[in-house]
Amino acid sequence: MYQLEDQVIMDIKDVISYLELIAPRSLQESYDNAGLIIGDPSEKVSGVLITLDSTEEVIQEAIDKKCNLVVAHHPIIFKGLKKINGKNYVERTVLQAIRNNIAIYAIHTNLDNVLTRGVNERIAQRIGLVDLDILAPKKNLEKLVVYAPVH
Repeated sequence: MYQLEDQVIMDIKDVISYLELIAPRSLQESYDNAGLIIGDPSEKVSGVLITLDSTEEVIQEAIDKKCNLVVAHHPIIFKGLKKINGKNYVERTVLQAIRNNIAIYAIHTNLDNVLTRGVNERIAQRIGLVDLDILAPKKNLEKLVVYAPVH
């Protein structure tokens, strides 16, 4: 991270690191595709646009506002793409982001599963719930694979 005339200049990976302090990727559901979906994490950030969904209109707004990072709640690519030829809005959005060097980062179920400062906490507060707790908390575990010789 660099300081330049009252303006902080950071890499995309710095923004991602901050977001993942709030909502660690270990809280992501197994079916989800959160994280950096498009882009180079070492690029300098010129601006960040925050949105619920990445769409062609959102990428155009990022272009217009000179933002090279879109932070979306929902991932634009949820399942694998077999082709990227502009046939549907997902493919067109991906192409538009790549052509304009705009990174897309999704912070989906990991943000949903955070107890404090997460999506569900905010919803619960808005409807007046108190004594909040996670019904089925995820453990901050890493997957470990061990191979042992057969005797």
